[in-house]
Amino acid sequence: MTIFLSPSRIRAMHESGAVTMADYVAAVEAAYRDQGLGDFQILPRQNFWVERAGQAKPASLKLGGGLLKNVGVMGCSMYSTGYGGGMNLWITLYSAVHGGVEAILHGGGIGPMKTGATAAVAAKYMARPEAATLGLIGTGEQARTQLMGLMVVRPLKTVRVFSRAAENRDGFVAWAKSAFPGLSLQTTTGARTAVEGADIVVTVTNSKTPVIEAGWLAPGAHCAFIGAHYPDAREVDGATLRRGRVVVDDLDQAFHEKGEILIPLKSGEISRDIVLGDIGSVITGKLKPRGGASDITMFLSGGTSLEYLGSSAMLARKAKEAGLGQLLDGGDP
Repeated sequence: MTIFLSPSRIRAMHESGAVTMADYVAAVEAAYRDQGLGDFQILPRQNFWVERAGQAKPASLKLGGGLLKNVGVMGCSMYSTGYGGGMNLWITLYSAVHGGVEAILHGGGIGPMKTGATAAVAAKYMARPEAATLGLIGTGEQARTQLMGLMVVRPLKTVRVFSRAAENRDGFVAWAKSAFPGLSLQTTTGARTAVEGADIVVTVTNSKTPVIEAGWLAPGAHCAFIGAHYPDAREVDGATLRRGRVVVDDLDQAFHEKGEILIPLKSGEISRDIVLGDIGSVITGKLKPRGGASDITMFLSGGTSLEYLGSSAMLARKAKEAGLGQLLDGGDP
């Protein structure tokens, strides 16, 4: 039987604690482990642009897909953007064992959680074990799940926050104080103050131009650059990348759409070998991004369908176990 999980059902699972951020971290790690083992296939995100009369920017339909052999699922994620009201994302999940439709899920509530989990998995394998100070640039919805994910894998004690939007910044701090009472939370007057001396640096903004500078990064820092995934947008410049040991979520997708790489690559500031490999290779031990305590590691991620597939498989399993969601006929062959 196919299980249908609406936005309200998924939200209820989150709010009740039936599904936690630790569950997402484990699910995303399993997905990327399949990548590292070579037991996967992926369709890098495809963009279909929709020009509309009277609109300066086009809307789009985005499609990604993949197969995770050991997780045992395959499927696709599809969403529209640019029509107002955020993205309308749906995931169709198939069994890789018998080919039936396991689940149909709305991805709106999954997206921020799986993105936070992905950066957390990278930090688990790339950040120093004792990392305790986070410099966070950006305080929107995605910033909250970034902090949630990092708190699963590292013993953070201090979070320094910068955002140009005072309303978002204040809202984030109020939420974080409630969610993690033991954390020391500091708002800063600029990005530099947030980043300098931080053990972990996360940028999760909608900026098209760099928001930090290379010289701000402390030796030994781990960085996650999450916000941009268009070829003409980047949160950091080539000089910053040259200071680090760079890992991406998926090689094909990164060289297809990640502006942090494509812009300096086109200008000759960097070469393709600046990217050491993908996060799956790190998880499986094929790639060791940190040679010493002073190395600066960097994870560049625009999000892939593997994260959605792994997260959706976990959600479908937990929903079926708890008797949640709506069952649809016709899922099994």
